[in-house]
Amino acid sequence: MTSMLLLALAGCNRYDLFRIAGYEQESFNNKADVLFVIDNSDSMLPVSQTMAVNFAGFIGGIDQAEQARSYEGLADAVTNYVDSLQNRSSFVDYQFGIVTTDVPNGKGELVGPIVKRGDDDVPNRFIETLACEAVCFDPGTPLPNEDGYTCGEPIGDFLSQQFMDCTCPSSYLGNCGAAKEEGIEAAYLALCRSVPNPPEACFAEIDNGYEQFDPELDRSDTLSNEGLVREGSNLIVVVVSDEGDGSRRQQTEEIPDVYELLFAQFRRRIKWVYIGPDLTSENEVRCPGTASDWGVVRYNYLAYTTDGRTIDIFDESCNVKDFEETLSELGELLTNLLTEFPLQSVPIPETLVVLIDGQEIGTASIIGEDQFGLDEWSDGWSYRTEDNTVVFHGAAVPTYDSNVEVYYKPVDGMPRELPF
Repeated sequence: MTSMLLLALAGCNRYDLFRIAGYEQESFNNKADVLFVIDNSDSMLPVSQTMAVNFAGFIGGIDQAEQARSYEGLADAVTNYVDSLQNRSSFVDYQFGIVTTDVPNGKGELVGPIVKRGDDDVPNRFIETLACEAVCFDPGTPLPNEDGYTCGEPIGDFLSQQFMDCTCPSSYLGNCGAAKEEGIEAAYLALCRSVPNPPEACFAEIDNGYEQFDPELDRSDTLSNEGLVREGSNLIVVVVSDEGDGSRRQQTEEIPDVYELLFAQFRRRIKWVYIGPDLTSENEVRCPGTASDWGVVRYNYLAYTTDGRTIDIFDESCNVKDFEETLSELGELLTNLLTEFPLQSVPIPETLVVLIDGQEIGTASIIGEDQFGLDEWSDGWSYRTEDNTVVFHGAAVPTYDSNVEVYYKPVDGMPRELPF
C-alpha cells in the first residue's frame, strides 16, 4: 500500500499531498542540554588529567563554528539563515552543566554556572569549572610543570600545576567526593532541582529492600538548578567514571528499571553517554580494577536503550587512554539527537510514509535480541503504538541537516488545522 501511495504522491504538490496522506508532521529541534556527571572519587586522578585536556579540545571544536560567524547587518543574517537550513549541525543550540557522582555532598546540584552557546570563552569557562570544582585532585601532589605558562592562557597539551594555580581560587582544595559513585542518582537529583514541579519521589525516603536513606532534597531545592533543561530540548547525560554505578535506589541489579520509571516522570527525551570501563561479550569488565560488572552494565544498558554511546576509558593495555578521538562520537551524537518522533495524532499504521530529505525510508524489522533481551532492529523506522511514536534505527537515524517528514492519515479524520 505504501508504494501505491507514493506513486500517487509523486505528482502532487504539498497541499495535494496533505489531502491524500491526511497529515504531515515535520520535526526538528536543535536544543541540546548536556549534563556531565563527573566521578570525583580519588581513583579518578589519572583520568581527570586526560579528561580536562580532551574536553577542552572537544568543546572548542563545537564552539569554533559559532565564533567564526559574523552578525553584522542584513547580509550576515541572511547568510546565517541559509546556512542553518543547509547545515543545521553547526547551529546546535547547546548548553553544558556539570554535577558530580558524590550524592551525599553534591546532592545533584550544579557545580559552577551553566555554559551556553554564544557565551564568551566557552571552552575555558567549561574547563575552569571542570578542573576547579568537579574533579578530585590532591593539592599535596603537584601536577606536572609547564614552564613559560602565563595566567589567562588556555589549557595546554597537559594539565599543569601552573594552569591550576592560575585558574582555581586560592581556597581550592580539590573536590574529592564519596568513594561510592552514584552517577544515575546524581543525574536524577539534578533533574529534580531543574523543574518547577518535581515528582514526589524527589523528596521521598528511599528503601531499596536492604538499606534506607533519608531524602537528600526538600522543597526548598526546587529550581536550584533552574535553566538546566529547556522546554522541548534534548537532554544528554554524559557520565565520566572509572567505576560503574552504585546508586542507592537499587542494590546490585544490572537493569536500572527503578530509575527508568523515575526518569520517565519528567517526560523528556534523554540519551545517556558512558565514558568508562568497557565490557566483554559476557558482560564482564574488560580491564581488572575496582569497577563492578553489574554497575558498568547499568550505564551500558541506559546508553544502549536510549541510542546513546559507550566510550571505553582504557586502551587495549588497560591504561587510561587519550580519548580525544572517541569524544568525536559525542560530537556526532549532538548532531544526531533525534531517533524518536512523537506523532501529534494517532495514525492508521498502514498509511505511514516517512521521508528523509525527500527520500522514502523503509520500515525496520526485528532481527534478533541484544544482551539485555531487547529487540534489535535493521536499518529503517518502526511505529511504536504504546506512545504513538515513529522510531528510527541504525543507519536511518536522521542528522540535524536532514529534513524529516512523516505523512499519515489519522484515525480521527482530517486535522483541524493545516500544518503548513
